[in-house]
Amino acid sequence: MFNILLLTLASFSTDADSLRMETINGKQFVIHQVGEKETLYSISRRYGSTILAVLEQNPTADAGLEVGQILKVPYTPKAKTQAPVQTSDGLVHKVGPQETLFSIARLYNVSVDDIKNWNSLKENSISIGQSIVIKRKSTVEVVPEVKAVQPVRPTSAKTHTVAAKETLFSISRQYGMSVQQLKDWNGIQENELKIGQVLSVAAPASAVTSSPVTTITAPTTAVITTPKTTTPVVISESVTGTDEIKEIGIADLIEGTDGNRKYLAQHRTVKPGTILKIRNLLNNQEVFVRVTGPITTTDATTIIRISKSAHDRLGAIEPKFRAEITYYK
Repeated sequence: MFNILLLTLASFSTDADSLRMETINGKQFVIHQVGEKETLYSISRRYGSTILAVLEQNPTADAGLEVGQILKVPYTPKAKTQAPVQTSDGLVHKVGPQETLFSIARLYNVSVDDIKNWNSLKENSISIGQSIVIKRKSTVEVVPEVKAVQPVRPTSAKTHTVAAKETLFSISRQYGMSVQQLKDWNGIQENELKIGQVLSVAAPASAVTSSPVTTITAPTTAVITTPKTTTPVVISESVTGTDEIKEIGIADLIEGTDGNRKYLAQHRTVKPGTILKIRNLLNNQEVFVRVTGPITTTDATTIIRISKSAHDRLGAIEPKFRAEITYYK
């Protein structure tokens, strides 16, 4: 028993702030001592856990971390990756724990679309133990370049009926548009959809306008240039079963929270209890906050209000500042 304990401690010998391992009710926990600049996010990632799992074992941690604080962190040891099987035209990769199409694509220096085409995958979700075919580049079919054609104007006759588990994000990706366009065309204020709801997935006739044209005149010739259109950037892969949402705007201080040590926030649409990540765009400092309710201000530029402790953690100088919010729907 003593030798086993020594081996367990030896596996964490490189982590000076990992004090020991404990097994409680058959589950493994790391007894971790918080170091400088550590956050719940970095600690949970370090031991293969989640922020919510850490908070469940350490309820007081949502008030902020202090250097030297002791945390009990759920620990899942990383499984050994199974070696790929060589084939005549490539190899077969067995999906391991926590692997995604994106991480597998980076491992073999191919694209996510390549893997989906080789394996006839329609979605990004994969399961542990699933066989994924990776073909050699020399055997990949070369698709001839297709000259760009003028886009066809959308019509108001094109609609989509919402099915189970569909979201604004998944529908917008399906039709090659942004979430904001989909919301504007259907007069949607929040992110919630109902099964059977009919959405317009093309711009209404009133919204179709001609592209501005700039004419440059010369003594004998006229040159007409058309501004380039930009394709909206979308997330190539999301967490299985969730959609990542990012918002940028003004963060404001909740008055009267000077004596509250907890990192709390108010948001217009996010459900109470949700944990958000806020980044101060002036200094890139981050903090995780828990939503307690909706914003009470009528200022449309304010996207979130935070408690004094979260405000100080972000190193904000003024009550209001520009911030980026990240959360999963």
